[in-house]
Amino acid sequence: VTYLGYVDQSLIGTGKIDKAAIFSGAGDSVWAVSAGFSAKPEEIQCIVKGYSDPLPLYSNGVWINGVKYLCIKADDRSIYGRKDKEGVCCVKTKQAILVAHYPEGVQSGDAAKVVEQLADYLIGVGY
Repeated sequence: VTYLGYVDQSLIGTGKIDKAAIFSGAGDSVWAVSAGFSAKPEEIQCIVKGYSDPLPLYSNGVWINGVKYLCIKADDRSIYGRKDKEGVCCVKTKQAILVAHYPEGVQSGDAAKVVEQLADYLIGVGY
């Protein structure tokens, strides 16, 4: 499966995620991206830095596609943001960062489970 396959099938294909991308672990390259997803490089760099220093995310929010989300979780693996009834889940693997957006009508826990499961799988196969 290609990285775009993971985005299309393992994330968007579940019906819990409507836009997603996979970035390199350093956040400096895009490995796969769905239609309608266009995170800016500086937004991804803030995510990368947030894994080791989450305080700015709690203070300034999680920015994805030019939209500010309230940071509701940030640790060395997972960063979650919420705005009204939609949100984002950013999960780090050994070599990649999964960034997924869930729309209104999807429970945050359901979306997070989908992204975390793909991350677990990728970690298990060395990525």
